Amino acid sequence: MMKTIPFMIVPLCAAAPALLAQQVYQRTPAQDPIQIQDDNVWAQFAGNSKHNTVPSVRGLASLSTPAWENTEHVLVPQTGLVVDRSRVYAMTQENGNNYFAVALDRETGAEIWKTPIAPVIFESWSSPVIDIEHNTLIVATGSTIAAIDTQTGDEAWAHTLSSTIVNASPVVTTDLGDRDRVLITNYSFGGLGSAQLICINTDAFNADTNPYQPGELVWSRSLSADTSGNTPAYQNGRVYFATASNGSGSRGTIRSYDVTGDTSPSSPAWTFTNTINAGFFGGVSIAKGHIYASSYSFTGLQTSSNTVKLDKRTGDLVWSVATNRTDATPIILPNGDVIVSAGIAQGETSNLPFFGSIPSVAYISDEGANASLEWDSFLETHSDTNGNGVWDFGEAYLSIGGWTHQPIALTTNGQPYLLVGTLPRNSPTSYIGNNTDLRLVDLRKAPSEPGFVVDHASGTGNTPALASGWIFSGSDTGIRAYAPPSPMLMVRTLVDRYTRGELTLDQLLELLPR
Repeated sequence: MMKTIPFMIVPLCAAAPALLAQQVYQRTPAQDPIQIQDDNVWAQFAGNSKHNTVPSVRGLASLSTPAWENTEHVLVPQTGLVVDRSRVYAMTQENGNNYFAVALDRETGAEIWKTPIAPVIFESWSSPVIDIEHNTLIVATGSTIAAIDTQTGDEAWAHTLSSTIVNASPVVTTDLGDRDRVLITNYSFGGLGSAQLICINTDAFNADTNPYQPGELVWSRSLSADTSGNTPAYQNGRVYFATASNGSGSRGTIRSYDVTGDTSPSSPAWTFTNTINAGFFGGVSIAKGHIYASSYSFTGLQTSSNTVKLDKRTGDLVWSVATNRTDATPIILPNGDVIVSAGIAQGETSNLPFFGSIPSVAYISDEGANASLEWDSFLETHSDTNGNGVWDFGEAYLSIGGWTHQPIALTTNGQPYLLVGTLPRNSPTSYIGNNTDLRLVDLRKAPSEPGFVVDHASGTGNTPALASGWIFSGSDTGIRAYAPPSPMLMVRTLVDRYTRGELTLDQLLELLPR
């Protein structure tokens, strides 16, 4: 009998910036095992090692009825799902402080295996990664990085670090021949730990070309900075990642290192220091020859932080735009525009702290050497009843996005949409929880325009995955899948929704399969 298993949120601590503010060799393409472009897998955080996956789908899955729902497993709050061609993988929490990696059948949701993993520390929301070449699921929890056989659920290897990992997800290389690696940053903030970039071997031992066992530490690089949630991005032998501070002040950095050697890189290829007094607490994305990251400022209102675009070769700043505070990673649309999920959820009651910003999605219009904030969903939809220019308890707005949430951008018929969740309200005992809703929004419209929200599902919405048109997400009710419709069913459903007034005529015509 299917049942929902309750979970316990451990107290928020130095891992979360919101409370801190309150407290103080080349493989050919044919051999590359990960081909995200075919949209059949969602193998890493934000889709691939560059964190820039924007799938193109023939038709949009309806959020009205799940194809399946597994209520046996409750996600670790805010962690993302990953998907290969046959299975969905998740990190779950059961009966308090018991944590598991779980594999579910992709088409039915049935459990295939469940394997205990090290407990999550500081409410970390690190997502797992599929190492498709080696048929393993890489999980980073506590101070352990473990590889789990995707077929059997058995542990393939595990490495214990001298420090904790918080909010940062591993990234796996696939193009270094028989010398592929896992890269990750540890946790060092608020006086805890020493920041490091960590490199672990994944390939088989070879005395001549790869003198490391799977799971063996190749090197670690001291960063003389602070790190928290700084998921690396990787491309062509180089890793790119941000830091929460620069070691001497609160301005974060973005750095690039060559990771093809057997020893710790002596110095970065380049380092960028943020233009404002704010650190980076999330990952970076790589797209169109540039690096993107968004910061988290501990003071100020809705646009007190920033999103930057850098030249990938040199680290030179191209532009900086004021945006909401976040630990999420920017999403780059096919036209170069940028989406940022950011902001802190409001409290359940008026006596809970207001951190100065509200959950939102920001749309940045990229004009090449310059950019501008086209809209922020909170600023667009906030009903400022007393006209003071600040959110007050009880004032309405469209709650989407948030500092811990990573949406997915996608296109259908060449038009851009966003799958985005809604953060739960903060309670006296929890600032990190499972999302309450999932929405599909039309990115060609402003949030205040009719038809901005195209589809909606309640009781789900954690950082989703998308593969072969299937949408996978979850919440404290369990894990769900939404299947892409057949062409005929798609037409019927769209016409019905148009008849009910849920779609405009323009939306109907654009969503019809071609």
